[in-house]
Amino acid sequence: MMVVLGVLFGVFLATIGNPTPVASETEKTARPQPTAPATLPPGPEGAFAGKLREARMNTGLSRSEISALTGIAESTIDDFERALAVPSAETLKALSSAYRLSFDDWTALEITRSELR
Repeated sequence: MMVVLGVLFGVFLATIGNPTPVASETEKTARPQPTAPATLPPGPEGAFAGKLREARMNTGLSRSEISALTGIAESTIDDFERALAVPSAETLKALSSAYRLSFDDWTALEITRSELR
């Protein structure tokens, strides 16, 4: 009797769930990935973005692999590497962990990042 009630309750929960995807999931279009590194802007923003890209490349991991490790969207990582966005301190810490940076390398990046804002 308890098994039957459990199955019925499970079916009930499955039918009342929201099977329709959220608008942001359906309306977001994939952005084409650049085939060659973008020209970075001069100055500290471009230097910081270049250091982030270099750190990722040194690990041998792709943006999608770093995204899977950190939970940071691949497009966001791309924006960081193209100097279109600056990561927060928390995000930089997650990236540094995935990039296997030493404490000194992470500190240098954090100092550079803090000077951009």
